[in-house]
Amino acid sequence: MISAILTILLLLGIGYIARILGLFKPQDVSILNRLVLYIFMPATVFYGIYNLKVDPSLLKLPLVGIIEVLLLLPLLISITKKMESNLRGAYILTAIFGNTAFIGYPISLLTYGNEGLARAIIYDQIGFTISLTTVGVWIANHYGRNNSNFSLKDSLVGILTYPPFPVLLLAFILRELKVQLPDFSLKALTYLSNATVPVIMIGIGGLLQLEFKKRYLLLTLGTVFFKLILFPIIGVLLGLMLKLDPISLRVLIIESGVPTMMSSVVLGSEYGLDVEFILTAILITTILVIITLPLINSLLGILLSLFRQY
Repeated sequence: MISAILTILLLLGIGYIARILGLFKPQDVSILNRLVLYIFMPATVFYGIYNLKVDPSLLKLPLVGIIEVLLLLPLLISITKKMESNLRGAYILTAIFGNTAFIGYPISLLTYGNEGLARAIIYDQIGFTISLTTVGVWIANHYGRNNSNFSLKDSLVGILTYPPFPVLLLAFILRELKVQLPDFSLKALTYLSNATVPVIMIGIGGLLQLEFKKRYLLLTLGTVFFKLILFPIIGVLLGLMLKLDPISLRVLIIESGVPTMMSSVVLGSEYGLDVEFILTAILITTILVIITLPLINSLLGILLSLFRQY
């Protein structure tokens, strides 16, 4: 796993250096992100699910993701009562929602191959997407705009129009119907899928700002604890309770323990949350994940050995 994380960090560094050298501008990254969102990631999702040996037990993965959010949310709401509203929303958002696609996919793929990637896709596209478009949007709306209204219609539209999600459903349907796609189309999907990891990482690297506000340092350590330590530990315990298979448990560690999602900045800007805190949380959690993920993964190994004894 450490090797996979170092590979990701190297690609991030290439993107950051490329921007510093003027090879592309920050606004150019939006083009890369659109390519990822509308072409590369849907191709990765389709190829990963279409070639997956479907097992109904894998649907426990997104269930764990949703439960994790629902368990942590009341605690975070309780301990942030004294914060200003826009900072409170930013804190809760960064402590719960991680980079499950842009960082979770590459690490899962590099560490556990296509089986790992497929599980990461299921966790992200079902569990994470549902949580973000419901709970995530509510948090941003409530603490940024002081509006507690919740729209089920808007949430459903958000889920169904998120480009990779319809592709996920299509891949499941074609696989269940045993529709055999021609070789040339599968090869094209393979090429597109292989490009996803480097394009994602270079794009994120191009957005990284290696500076943070000192006044947020102590608060950010709280985000580190919740997002990089407590969140994956809760995931492991839930996964063990639901008797997930070993690969699913390992992928659950990755998806639960990834750093704060980059798109928190977009959500925070849209709803008026404290964007400076969000940027600081993204930077710190992205740097520290190289330490926390292997540690939590080692903890899982110890727990698994204990469970086997009983």
